[in-house]
Amino acid sequence: MARDINGIPFHPSEYNPDFPRLKCKQCGLMNSCSHGQMDMEPWYPRLPILLEGGMVESIDDFTLSEYTEWSLQAIVDSEINKSNGMIVMQNFIHPVLYTRCIDHWPTEMDTIDVEGRYQKDMFCNTVFATLFQKIFDDEYIKCAIADKFGLQEEYKTDCWLWQDTEKFTVNDVHVDYKDFDITFGLYMPQDNSLTDYGTQFWSPDCEADIEVSLVREDCTLIKQLPFQHNVCYIMPRSKYSWHSSPILDKPMKRNHVYGYYKTV
Repeated sequence: MARDINGIPFHPSEYNPDFPRLKCKQCGLMNSCSHGQMDMEPWYPRLPILLEGGMVESIDDFTLSEYTEWSLQAIVDSEINKSNGMIVMQNFIHPVLYTRCIDHWPTEMDTIDVEGRYQKDMFCNTVFATLFQKIFDDEYIKCAIADKFGLQEEYKTDCWLWQDTEKFTVNDVHVDYKDFDITFGLYMPQDNSLTDYGTQFWSPDCEADIEVSLVREDCTLIKQLPFQHNVCYIMPRSKYSWHSSPILDKPMKRNHVYGYYKTV
């Protein structure tokens, strides 16, 4: 059953808010649609009900994880930055799950082809597998992100753990790869010593091709995030999403999750 913000039922008791419906991507209708099956996509009724301040009562064994609910609320409460279209959230991950992630950060990272940057798969242990499954790859989370940015597409998710050291020197200003339709970063510092080393966001000083990186001298810094516990940004790819890593000018281990959503 679903109830409105005042607790008044507006669906019959047998209504299941957790069963995905099919909605047309062309017209948005769920019934009386003249488009074909290829135009249909899953639609999760629980989410829009919650976004409107309503309440849902499951009629089966479905239970939305408290971890998922916490991050859903953070997305709902966030505001879109007018300069580059991103959202930034403090305390994005439920404190219990976030603490477990900090405590279970891998002691050994894998080398990749970028000097000074080390990487690990999200399924390196059960804690980060939970972070992937209950947060970044959860269907309700993906629907909430799409709804926040006014997007209609379905997305697949990929992300990994990164650890940057002072030997990492890739800090050009760029827009992420063309297949990365929405990117996100979650900061996981071990302490507060790296506050000044969050992601930097820029505006080119002249017309620029988003497929070509820029040097900092040709851009104006518009914002830098604090590299602090549980800060997360989510940003659609656009001509405004120019950003860079900071210059790492002292010994450090800069731990963070980075990932993207790609349109299916």
